[in-house]
Amino acid sequence: MAVLGKDGKVTLGANSIVGMGTWTLNPGSTDEHDGTAFGDDWEITLFGIKRGGSVTFNGHYDPSDTTGQRALENAFVLETELTDLRFYVNGTNYWMANQTAGYYSPSLTTGAGTPVSTIRITNFNVGMDKNGLGTINFEAKIIGSPAFV
Repeated sequence: MAVLGKDGKVTLGANSIVGMGTWTLNPGSTDEHDGTAFGDDWEITLFGIKRGGSVTFNGHYDPSDTTGQRALENAFVLETELTDLRFYVNGTNYWMANQTAGYYSPSLTTGAGTPVSTIRITNFNVGMDKNGLGTINFEAKIIGSPAFV
């Protein structure tokens, strides 16, 4: 079943980030190591350490959004790691920093736990165009594993 993009949103805790219109999440990657030995006819690859992914999100700039856009700008300046930044795919389900385990699980839905991963704002840009609306773009690094709730 397809998901309508219009039902997505970005929130920081209970507060929607005003003006957002797109987000893209890469949940992470895994290092691969060559395990091939003399006499092997095929390459053997072994999984190594997993790396947290990244997320980008963009929208219309609104400097009056103190609990959303300005809070994320401050998180960047103060190097604050976030555990409550959520990327909704619909009215119920979202991606966030994994709060219950130290591994990637796309179906993890139980337990409050202690935060074992965070999201760190690594960059943001504000743009203006005389023929359009102001824009804001955020880039963030996922430290640890994300969860789909």
